[in-house]
Amino acid sequence: MTSEALLFKQLSFVRNRTNLILETTSEELADRMPNGFRNSIRWNAGHIFLTMDTLLYSFAGKEHYVPLSYFKLFQMNTSPAGWGSEPPNMDEIKGHLLDQTDRIKKDFTGRLDEKIVKPFQIGDYKLDTLAEVLGFANWHEGLHQGVMNSIKRASGINDLWGK
Repeated sequence: MTSEALLFKQLSFVRNRTNLILETTSEELADRMPNGFRNSIRWNAGHIFLTMDTLLYSFAGKEHYVPLSYFKLFQMNTSPAGWGSEPPNMDEIKGHLLDQTDRIKKDFTGRLDEKIVKPFQIGDYKLDTLAEVLGFANWHEGLHQGVMNSIKRASGINDLWGK
């Protein structure tokens, strides 16, 4: 299996797990912020979509597909506690996440070894290629899956995958 095929397989696996979390999350649960959490499941889902898109497309020198309203809602260091506008419903966010996977595969097939427009530095770790950015974005999504599952557990939900 090529490294490209492996990264796209990982993208599909990680995104399918995110979709399972969201399929078992009601609109009401999507907005809970138990003690100790500064964001909700809705925020984490929107943040995953925004981050995946803006990282890959900006480092490829291409225009992203994120609605501008999402930046005020889902950027790093934002929180539902500071939202001044109505967030998108979960079906809209889930639709963006579903479309994004196929779009990324289509737009970046044969391009993952390309150097990114500018190096991306995270501490001592430097990302130089689109493949490295996609690997980071997959890890980032898994991190937020853990937060969403923790919110469910803190809300008293033991069956994370049931409705």
